[in-house]
Amino acid sequence: MRAMWADGNRHLTRSPLLISFLLLALATLCGAAASRPNAPQVAAIPSERQASRVAILPITGEIDDVTLWSIERRLNAVREGQYDAVVFEIDTPGGEVGAMLDICLRIKSEAPNNTVAWIKPKAYSAGTFIALTCREIIVAPGSVFGDAAPITAVPGMGLVPMPATERAKQESPLLDELDAAAARRGDDPRLLHAFVSVERELWLIERTADGARRFADRAELALLNLDPTSATPSIPAESLVVRPTPVGDLPLGANDAGAWKLIEVVDSADRLLVVQSDEALRWGLATAQVKDDAALKSYFLADSIVRFPHSWTEALVRFLISWPARIALIAIFIVAIIIEGLHPGIGVAGIVAAATLALLVGAPGLLGLAEWWEILLVVAGIGLIALEVLVLPGTAIAGIAGAICVLVGLIASFTGTDPTSAGERGALLTASTTTICGIVLGAILTWFCSRWFGESALFKRAILSTALTNDHAEPLRGEPALPILGAFGIADSDLRPSGRARFDDSIFDAQSTGSYIHRGSTVEVVGRLGSTVVVEERVIQAKGRA
Repeated sequence: MRAMWADGNRHLTRSPLLISFLLLALATLCGAAASRPNAPQVAAIPSERQASRVAILPITGEIDDVTLWSIERRLNAVREGQYDAVVFEIDTPGGEVGAMLDICLRIKSEAPNNTVAWIKPKAYSAGTFIALTCREIIVAPGSVFGDAAPITAVPGMGLVPMPATERAKQESPLLDELDAAAARRGDDPRLLHAFVSVERELWLIERTADGARRFADRAELALLNLDPTSATPSIPAESLVVRPTPVGDLPLGANDAGAWKLIEVVDSADRLLVVQSDEALRWGLATAQVKDDAALKSYFLADSIVRFPHSWTEALVRFLISWPARIALIAIFIVAIIIEGLHPGIGVAGIVAAATLALLVGAPGLLGLAEWWEILLVVAGIGLIALEVLVLPGTAIAGIAGAICVLVGLIASFTGTDPTSAGERGALLTASTTTICGIVLGAILTWFCSRWFGESALFKRAILSTALTNDHAEPLRGEPALPILGAFGIADSDLRPSGRARFDDSIFDAQSTGSYIHRGSTVEVVGRLGSTVVVEERVIQAKGRA
């Protein structure tokens, strides 16, 4: 062995150039590493997160059927573009339960598997459920989410109290959704339930032997001999990186007393859970804090990110289905349809009535709220009202039936199909109140127009009157002949502008040319519409004596 080592040593001494080359290469590598302490390092990320092309879908404002319509449209674009990941950038105060559940279903069934919710800066109520549906949640600095209990509210009336049974019925599908989310994400179901149920109590505890953490309720604290009031008031920064272990992996027993310590209160029995960004990281609800698009790109190690914003049509539809816009449109429709009915002919009033009706049923129709039978019911109601005004004046049967059809059709076009749901009952009450208010406002405006603006040039120019001629059909046997053009009579009722007028000993259906004529006024025949005479008020000057 010594001889061999001596031979080898002599061989090395004969190759000083080789040794010098190796030492120089080693020094060069070490120097290069030391001279670049801040060289960018490629971080390792989970394979299920990595994506080359990322789509960002902002969700802002109240969650409703317009939001659902928007998500469906943009998810179709994402699929056509073959994006690897979808980020839902959420900033919402909450919204409708039905729309939220449908959005969650779309995310689970139509979005790519790599879905991330980016809470920036808030995701209350329905926004929390949408975030939990995604594979991961990331948070912007200072963001917040939670407070997801169901409520029923009516515009102008505020919150409507729900009985205990009704609340349980509303909470059941939400708790099922949370259980499914907990199973997918590995969260403690009790933590997610605290978003919905007030009575939940939860603490974060840590095993002193290895630092493992989990959530515990009051009964488990008692099992461990831990005082619920002894939680640490300040949380060390290093606790941000410790994700709580699923409860099933850390079962507790009587022998564990003294082996655990209390870290902090997570949720108390007097409030719904609301989570700040640092708490979301500490409790394992969020995986990272992401400030902007550049940080988001690094989070995915993506080559590109593309935003799919809301369209202007979605904002327009949301405005048209809002209750103030509905009231205004219904009122305008009532005024226009009455003017057009009393002054037949395709005029400005008829065009306005058709346009407002198209907006009233067209906007909900785009969202799938208005079905064909509801639209048909509104059209049939208008036909019955026209029949009452033009063909069967005074019977009231067709008019009342038509008004009911229009009322039911408009209300149904703004509601869903499940009347047993508290949310749908709230929507039904809102739609009914909105429709009735619109009709009342329309009646007031109609009276105002007929009373004060009937003689204005602008009001008359808005009506394209039908031609008035001397020709008329022969009366039926036994019926009095219609008075001739130029005949004078007396208004037997107020003409607003339709009513009755007396000529000699006969009474006829009459309507003015647009003005309001008081009962007892002298009128002159200027034309006719079927069996109705068209009249104008005349003032007869008394002849004075010489």
